[in-house]
Amino acid sequence: REPPLLPLTNEDLPRGTTLKNDARLDISCRGFYTPLDRTFLDVRVLHPNSPSNAKKPLAGMYKTHENEKKSKYIHRAVQVEKGNFCPFVMSTTGGLAPEAACFVKRLSSKLSQKLSQSYPNVLGFVRRKLRFELLRTAPMGVRGYRKSKTVFISDLDLNLINFYVN
Repeated sequence: REPPLLPLTNEDLPRGTTLKNDARLDISCRGFYTPLDRTFLDVRVLHPNSPSNAKKPLAGMYKTHENEKKSKYIHRAVQVEKGNFCPFVMSTTGGLAPEAACFVKRLSSKLSQKLSQSYPNVLGFVRRKLRFELLRTAPMGVRGYRKSKTVFISDLDLNLINFYVN
């Protein structure tokens, strides 16, 4: 479940910042940059071959999407939540925007120290894990969320031909 943000109490935030009291960011963690600080991430996945991105270079796409996330959330995360904000932008091809790449590198560094594993191995593991999680979400985006519904066999038209075996 996404972590809710604190309600606003007359803060003067720049134009474009999300002002809804029920606003949420995708991920929150403590102690990522400094002890006891709170870091917020908002994830966006872009498709580089979509018509809206067709004429842009990849670096430009990443920058555009990072800036959109920052304009919506960074001031609220820093001024109201007294925390940090990282726009976690990745592409459907598995690439990461610069800030997301820095986040993954720092996460891998912390994990390698904690687990006493080599940094390159941990970095490779984290990147593979992210890409596989991205792959798992792709079918859901294509076909939509499918809620299970009750189907009665009597309602099915299986169009079967009766045959007999001698």
